[in-house]
Amino acid sequence: MVESCSAVNCCNSRRKDVIMKFHRIPRYPNMRKLWLHAIRRENFTPSTTTVICEKHFTPEDYEVSVHGNKVLKKVAVPSVFDFPAQVYFHL
Repeated sequence: MVESCSAVNCCNSRRKDVIMKFHRIPRYPNMRKLWLHAIRRENFTPSTTTVICEKHFTPEDYEVSVHGNKVLKKVAVPSVFDFPAQVYFHL
């Protein structure tokens, strides 16, 4: 099964032809709560394999590891989203 980004309006998925980082939603309660609040999905219960793609993080959310790889900082919270515009009707 191909993992897809769980962010609203994002169609990125983990495929062989796509070079993109995907990050699992943290298990630690405090960080998990921050991520779920940032994602803003109603009635959303993530599984252990739920992921968010790198598109939803800023460059400052990453650091270079001792091996030279780009890794997500432990305190990073996704903050870049394409939420649908709210539509209000006045009667």
